[in-house]
Amino acid sequence: KVLKVRDLKTEFVSKLTCISGTVTRTNQVRPELMQGKFQCLDCQTPSDMIEQQFKYTEPVKCRNAACQNTRRWLLLVGESKFCDWQKVRIQENSEE
Repeated sequence: KVLKVRDLKTEFVSKLTCISGTVTRTNQVRPELMQGKFQCLDCQTPSDMIEQQFKYTEPVKCRNAACQNTRRWLLLVGESKFCDWQKVRIQENSEE
């Protein structure tokens, strides 16, 4: 089923949906960090995967009980999970 832009409601969030409209603007495709794996810069201990929720989130404390680091982290890009995202602006077609 093809929806009109005005019929796109919250019930369709996180669902693949087909809409009819005219694209008026697009941004570049960019990577977004979904789950980050970090390494402590003091003792080199890797962290568990840290879920990212709308902002860049580092571990609170190093997993190594002998280490007191709470601020110095290196993101392990190769072991982290990313997704591509793009902002697209769409307007209703004039005939709808």
